[in-house]
Amino acid sequence: MIIGYKLRDWIPIGISAAILFYYLDPLAYLTPLVSLIFLINFCIVGSLLWWADGYEREPGRTILWSILWGGFVAITITALITPGNSFLFLAAVIEEASKLLGLFWIFKRGSIHSATDALVMGGYIGLGFTIFEDFTYSVGADDAVGILIYRGIFSVFAHTLFSGIGAAVMYILWKKLHGGGVVLGFIISYMIHFLWNLSLNFDLATFNPIVHIVVYAFWPPVVLLLTCIFVRRKEVDNIRRNAELAISSGLVTIDVVEQIINRQARKSRLKGVWSPSKRNEYKRSLFTEARKILEIDKTPLESLASDSIEQSGSEADPWS
Repeated sequence: MIIGYKLRDWIPIGISAAILFYYLDPLAYLTPLVSLIFLINFCIVGSLLWWADGYEREPGRTILWSILWGGFVAITITALITPGNSFLFLAAVIEEASKLLGLFWIFKRGSIHSATDALVMGGYIGLGFTIFEDFTYSVGADDAVGILIYRGIFSVFAHTLFSGIGAAVMYILWKKLHGGGVVLGFIISYMIHFLWNLSLNFDLATFNPIVHIVVYAFWPPVVLLLTCIFVRRKEVDNIRRNAELAISSGLVTIDVVEQIINRQARKSRLKGVWSPSKRNEYKRSLFTEARKILEIDKTPLESLASDSIEQSGSEADPWS
């Protein structure tokens, strides 16, 4: 069963949320304006990740679990382990390791079928982390709104980028290096994070406002956007590459493949279907078919052909 479908999946999230709510009392600080800023920041980054995973998207509860792991569990682990006034390298190690724990759990439960999935799920964990971290910076501050706006402009993409890039590298290198791929992916996410933290020691705004904007507000979203475009195109290329075998084996039809990769074909298929539940069911079925096509070189055809929507990918181990 993929992540988010078992009660025990939510236990660490519930415990962490209880700890954070007890010590921070966030509801006392969540004014309508603060909540709106969080929502805008979340939607800007979240919509990019949602778009990147448009061909084989994970279920909503899996995405929600990833966001809450980053926002509650990773934040709690970081707060409990990181000593006050810690060195920058130590903070980066603990933060990335705490996010990696959730990502590894997702991997082992079979929710990762491609580098796109790795990037997106790692990105969601990082997004949850940065949203709650921004909140902790604003709690009790005189200019909480100003802090959140500033961090929304200059850092909201940062943790999403750190975790997403590292996760994608882990998945890509796992096939060649196995455990070494995980280590290298972690090192890459850590190094990007550490260099980001290190740059905070320099008053770049005073030195050169343009450099300040480029370092904090320009390159993270640009790199994340380009990476999302790349992995999305790579995924559709993989679907096209595997589609011939899937069609010849009777796993899918040409029509289904066309609907997976062609937005216009999907719109034509949904023409006249106004029921939200039926539209969502149709989209989920396409995600399932795309997942089967992507996994065709890893799973016996007869097994893929008999999988249901709930079973698809639930027992698959992307690390094998």
